[in-house]
Amino acid sequence: MSCDLLLSLVTDNGERLPLTGHLSFDPADPMAITLVIREAGGKMVRWTFARDVLAVGGPRPAGVGDVRVQPARGDQRAMALTLTSTDGEANLELPSRRVATFLRQTYIAVPREMEAQLIDWVAEFGPMLGRGDDRTGGSTDI
Repeated sequence: MSCDLLLSLVTDNGERLPLTGHLSFDPADPMAITLVIREAGGKMVRWTFARDVLAVGGPRPAGVGDVRVQPARGDQRAMALTLTSTDGEANLELPSRRVATFLRQTYIAVPREMEAQLIDWVAEFGPMLGRGDDRTGGSTDI
């Protein structure tokens, strides 16, 4: 399940630079949403984060650490998404309605109360225990 987006990178001086993005959801990993952003020059950056952070962060602030979501200042049609890594911080604005529609579709596909039943816990925690596949989160360049 996926959704293409037109989003904005908000600079320190408030300028909005247009970017394209792509949200995706895999029912096999129901607690996660992946956002792929195409930067100027064609470089792709992938972020995977909790679906609930995006869902809660539309109407009110949510998330701590690397991914924070809140209503955009001065624009009810947008939600602000802040992504932080060792390389710096990106302040993005995403279209609220498009994200809300995408999230509704993900919750129809996998209701919140079914998430834990669909996760392969051995695969998720195996690497920490020295076994299973090697899954990683956060930001990766692709």
